[in-house]
Amino acid sequence: MKVSSLNIRAKALYEQGYCARGAAELRIKEHKTYLLSDRMSCNSFKANQFRLFLHSAAYVLIHTLQSEVLQGTEFCKATMKTIQLKLIKVAARVKVLKTKVKIELPAEFYSKWAFFTLILNL
Repeated sequence: MKVSSLNIRAKALYEQGYCARGAAELRIKEHKTYLLSDRMSCNSFKANQFRLFLHSAAYVLIHTLQSEVLQGTEFCKATMKTIQLKLIKVAARVKVLKTKVKIELPAEFYSKWAFFTLILNL
């Protein structure tokens, strides 16, 4: 007795359907958890909508950074939180001079080589 009229092989169904759904759910979880996009702390609808827009733009930027610029590094499959903590949130001293802005990074930090690879690729 045939239960379904689908003519798709089990492996293809698993990879294209089930895994894709799981990946989408992980992206939503990253968006909510790591970018705190589920916080709506303003009383105004427009302010909350603008906050969500900014969080979504940040997500797109970090995802593009991960998929295009960080290819071949340990961060190409890292979570948003790992990229934030180890590449974006690096302490720096900013000095504003008369003709330029000087950014001084620490002498040593965890992902120094990946950070400079990122800067060179940009």
